[in-house]
Amino acid sequence: MIHLMTNSKKTSQAASKAGKSKLTTGNGGERWNKQELFESFCACTRQAVEDWETFFQVEGLADQVLGESSHARVNAEEVLRESNAWKTLMVLFDYATEGITAAGIEEMCIVIDAGSILKLIQTEMMWPSKEWNDILTMGDARYALDEGSPLDLDRIALLASVDIRTVRNAVSAGDLVAEQGFVDNAIARRWLHGRKGFKPTVVSSSAENLALEDIRTAAEFGAFLKKQREQIGLKDGNQKLTIFHPCANAGTMQQLEAGVFTLPLDAVFRVADFYQLSRKALLESVMRIFFSEELDALSECMK
Repeated sequence: MIHLMTNSKKTSQAASKAGKSKLTTGNGGERWNKQELFESFCACTRQAVEDWETFFQVEGLADQVLGESSHARVNAEEVLRESNAWKTLMVLFDYATEGITAAGIEEMCIVIDAGSILKLIQTEMMWPSKEWNDILTMGDARYALDEGSPLDLDRIALLASVDIRTVRNAVSAGDLVAEQGFVDNAIARRWLHGRKGFKPTVVSSSAENLALEDIRTAAEFGAFLKKQREQIGLKDGNQKLTIFHPCANAGTMQQLEAGVFTLPLDAVFRVADFYQLSRKALLESVMRIFFSEELDALSECMK
């Protein structure tokens, strides 16, 4: 897990000047006001540029970053909106809130690059609004979820678009099992799959075309199975499934294609037969992705 964090604890008049955005009642990207996020970015960038010119005794930096007419607010905003910095932050926004990845950019780099930008425009007088911190943390949480890492309760709440109290209630009810504040990846993924506000990561077409042995994440695993089902002529998800195992039904198969594995291991061979895949290859993939600790333990015993 990357654990990139901006300073969310500071609250002052400067923060309000930076354009603190309001949380709306919608899901995903609708939770934040993009215009107010942009205003926060602009205000912080202006202050950071001024500080660099003052403390490093350089001239012309503002003109280069904000445009030739740096004192013209409208012109500067147009320049900043077309800047690589803002476009990078929008890549983070789409990835964190909608699960949309950018072609040619690794998910880890999406979070790291955006985190670097938010750090660069943070000064003692002005810093990005708290909502930028939430978006960055949400992107970090999505990356951790897809990479198989455990998640803390705050990150699960962000991904599910719910209040932290909802997640705590799920822990109290036994729907989520937390150990030292963290929830196992498989359990977190299973719970998130049933949440209305959760947006699964959209796996790129290149990941869909990976060979089974090259798949690394649960999201890629689900996308691969969905693609395989379509290739064998079962594009209609409402078609009756013929899988001879009591635990394999339309619901569990839908979960599989969402990267959630809830079946017992003795169902893997039947699932492989349904998707017309090698039994051994599918079992190895399931163990590698969903039972990595158990697989490591077995590997140690066999040495």
